[in-house]
Amino acid sequence: MEKKDFVLIHKTGFRLLKMVHKEDSSIIPIQLLGIVLSVCQVYVGLFLTADFIDALIGGEYENAWKYALALLLTELFFGLVVSILRRKFRGMETRMWLLFYVWIRKKAFALDYDRLENPEVSQKILFLERTSEMYGGLGMVIYYYRQIVCAVLQMAASVAMVFYLCMAKPEKGSAFWQTAAGPVCSFLLLGSVLFGIIIVSLWLSERFAKKRMEMFNKHTGVEEKLSYLSNSIFMNYQAGKVIRIFGMESMLMKNASSELRKSRDYFKESTDVNCQEGFGSALISSLFTWFTYLFVILKTAVGAITLGAFTKYAGALAKFASSCADLIEAQMQLRQITTYMTEFLAFLDLESRHVTGTIPVEKRQDGEYVLAFEDVSFCYPGSSQLVLKHVNCRLNLKKKMAVVGKNGAGKTTFIKLLCRLYEPTEGKITLNGVDIRKYDEEEYRDLFGVVFQDFKLFSFTVGENIAAGYERVEENIWKALEKAGVEDVVKQLPCKVDTKILKGRGGVDLSGGEIQKLALARALYKDAPVVILDEPTAALDPVSEAAIYESFDEMVKEKTSIYISHRMSSCRFCDDIIVFDEGKIAERGSHDELLSQNGLYTALWGAQAKYYV
Repeated sequence: MEKKDFVLIHKTGFRLLKMVHKEDSSIIPIQLLGIVLSVCQVYVGLFLTADFIDALIGGEYENAWKYALALLLTELFFGLVVSILRRKFRGMETRMWLLFYVWIRKKAFALDYDRLENPEVSQKILFLERTSEMYGGLGMVIYYYRQIVCAVLQMAASVAMVFYLCMAKPEKGSAFWQTAAGPVCSFLLLGSVLFGIIIVSLWLSERFAKKRMEMFNKHTGVEEKLSYLSNSIFMNYQAGKVIRIFGMESMLMKNASSELRKSRDYFKESTDVNCQEGFGSALISSLFTWFTYLFVILKTAVGAITLGAFTKYAGALAKFASSCADLIEAQMQLRQITTYMTEFLAFLDLESRHVTGTIPVEKRQDGEYVLAFEDVSFCYPGSSQLVLKHVNCRLNLKKKMAVVGKNGAGKTTFIKLLCRLYEPTEGKITLNGVDIRKYDEEEYRDLFGVVFQDFKLFSFTVGENIAAGYERVEENIWKALEKAGVEDVVKQLPCKVDTKILKGRGGVDLSGGEIQKLALARALYKDAPVVILDEPTAALDPVSEAAIYESFDEMVKEKTSIYISHRMSSCRFCDDIIVFDEGKIAERGSHDELLSQNGLYTALWGAQAKYYV
């Protein structure tokens, strides 16, 4: 392993440990306590066992009984405490596993909307979650650092004991054997073997670590496809209609079989690699064990150590070998985990590109807010094509407005900029003459209640979906449901506003129109000064659509309402209509004024009106 790789691994690892410690300052100290107790358990046991054997051989039965009792009591004490701590460790590892997902979600919520909408960012989040599930997350980082520290302490204790073993001088035997078992030869012989064992173990682990990393990089793409097939298709009951109508079963199973075959091949190869590495490690360990026993037997035979000490030093050498293997294995496993944990930290380090304002938004009871686009142009991140081009307009408050135009004309982008989900590439948007980027972002967004065309409801109760992030007031929820025309539907649900929705997630099933009305009720419940409806009646039947428009005056009384719609009939209810064409405002005026101009609006109106004649 190169030095820069070693530094990068532990730079990432130490930062993660620091984050964990900040989250819960008790975790690392408890882990260290468990390590110390585990090491003490091993070596106290070795010393007491050696003294017990020497006492028995020497006929000191009273002392032997004391050593046996001490051994029993210490094993009982360490066993109980370590067992309790291990159970606590498992709970901590589970918590860390969950904390990993919490951190990802918190960062995702905090990201700029345009960043989160970027497919590369979404793919990165999915990659981090999948790799964490497959190879372990924060919990495993803590586990492997515990293994490393434990192995280092055990090796240090073993080295101290081996030093005394090597220094032990022979008291009998021929001159040859006394020289061979003397301190100088002992250090040279044992040092050479230990050095050789470490070098071979490192080479072996590095070789197989590279193989695992190559397989890991290939396998993540396969898991991504399997995850998509499983979660988005096979477990999505709504996809069942399309699958059956278009006879997609065989095509989907063919794709699934192909990916499963790749996954199976990966796990077969992974098993083969593990077996090969296990065989190599076992062979090295066996050779070292044989050497250990021969060396300690030699020391015992020439009278350098007692028979009881034989068990102590043999155990210490064996522990050194196993600790060395554990250290190398933990280091290699940590490298694999920190490979994608580096990506996780890079994700957490993504900075907001939006200006964070601090000015509070004035709370006006009269709703007198003035919004204006001043020479605003916009292109989406990663693109050089302008979606909006030098837009200048002032929004008339306390009126019903419509934003219309052909597909791709810039209508929805106009609204996203207004809600500050994006920021202008050029120009600025102002509220009461002040650039909206100077306002507190959350306070500014409180001005808007929006139903987007691709709105989302969640598999929670009706009440939770309506109140959303605001205080839940039952009376206001029912008022919003009534205004949205969905009150009677909710009253018939098993638990009314406490009924969970979305059938595919364990809730009740509602029609598309009913779901859209709930989304409208959520926007109304917010009681914002500006209500924006992006295709508000797309999923409604003509009768419901007419009822919504007829009652909308009351719904948005004393508020500004903005419609984005392809249905030109909605424009008849509006006081002010903005017509977009190729990213620019082509026309603006009332319904009658625009029809009299015989321009783009007239063409759009006529194209739909002929179907109703």
